[in-house]
Amino acid sequence: MKKTFKRPRYYYGWNIVLASFMAHLAYAEQYSSTLGLFMRPLQNEFSWSRSQIAVVQTISRVLEALVAPFIGPIIDKFGTRSVIPVGAVIAGISLMATTYINELWQFYLLRGVAAAMGFSLMGFLVTSIAINNWFVRKRGRALAIVNTGSTLSNVILMPVSVYVISQSGWRSMFFLFAIITWVVVLIPSITLMRRRPEDMGLHPDGDDPNSTNLNSEEPQKPKEPIWTRKEAMKTSAFWLVSMSFAVASFAFQGINISMAPYMQDLNYGDAMVASALFFRAVVMTIGLPVMGLIAEKAQYAWVRLFPFALQGTGSLLFLFGENPIILFIGLAIYGLGVTSIGVTQEVIWANYFGRYSLGRVRSAGFVATFGAGATGPVFMNLVYDLLNSYKPAFMLFLLFFFVASILIIFAKPPKPTKFINV
Repeated sequence: MKKTFKRPRYYYGWNIVLASFMAHLAYAEQYSSTLGLFMRPLQNEFSWSRSQIAVVQTISRVLEALVAPFIGPIIDKFGTRSVIPVGAVIAGISLMATTYINELWQFYLLRGVAAAMGFSLMGFLVTSIAINNWFVRKRGRALAIVNTGSTLSNVILMPVSVYVISQSGWRSMFFLFAIITWVVVLIPSITLMRRRPEDMGLHPDGDDPNSTNLNSEEPQKPKEPIWTRKEAMKTSAFWLVSMSFAVASFAFQGINISMAPYMQDLNYGDAMVASALFFRAVVMTIGLPVMGLIAEKAQYAWVRLFPFALQGTGSLLFLFGENPIILFIGLAIYGLGVTSIGVTQEVIWANYFGRYSLGRVRSAGFVATFGAGATGPVFMNLVYDLLNSYKPAFMLFLLFFFVASILIIFAKPPKPTKFINV
């Protein structure tokens, strides 16, 4: 006799979305353009060059890439509740300690190493694995909601950062970042996070697991592919996906930290810079739901290359940023590309390698993506220090986004040889 499935009135997976959303509210400080607002204050106080300051992002990215392979298997086995609260505590303490620095090496150690260690336990890798374990059909929209936490954080924190830095100094803003991290992350992650829906007698998306074959009344048990890290790394899909997003990450990370100083170099005042970044964050927040729905169609090549096309177009328009209209159009298009790539890459990883292997496989790919992204900020600002302009870097990044789009077109889903009934 076929067992009757009763769909829950409220699917617990949305609690996972909420906790992940809150983590992204805090993680945005680590990943967004906010650090660019600290460039001039740090230069003025310590006489550090822009490339020296940008190294802190390189250190952060390298550290996140190095620890990712160890975090992934832990999440597969124990879930995200075992790591996110720890990350929040470490990140908050590190940001608080950053307010006492007086030397460059202290900045690198506290903001570059210690804070990054905390954020690596509560950032994109961790939350994307959590969401992809709880959603399949609705992966794109669930990830989009979570990523809205980052964009909404920018909407709020960009003008707040400009105001606090101008009125109380950059140290006060780091102190505020620490408090925000503790307040918005600790309680939701401890009380709401769970590993997989099956642990609670549920199924992804809250769906009926007993899908019936058209030619039989016997239910088919859902199957999930199982990959070891070694098996996944032998597939062309793993390397094509990894390298496409790695190339794009190099360009993205360079642009991200440099947008505020680039606009300041174009003689835009602090109010204008804050308004421009605020505008981009608003566009990203509004556009995320649409990008999430599009990402759910990642089986189509045009969907996979769409984020790179948007980012490349935005980079082209930045070359003509002296015109405020073109600048704002470029920020809008580029921002949509950033939101699109953030969702699309996580959907691709989960669709290609399944939920039960996602931690170990995704974390291995994370090394290439964040490792390449680590050099972007230093490269971008080294170009500035040598040529007194960011524009040559923007022109090179156009090529990078083109290469990334070509690689992702040829990334087809791998064929698993082992499955697990769930």
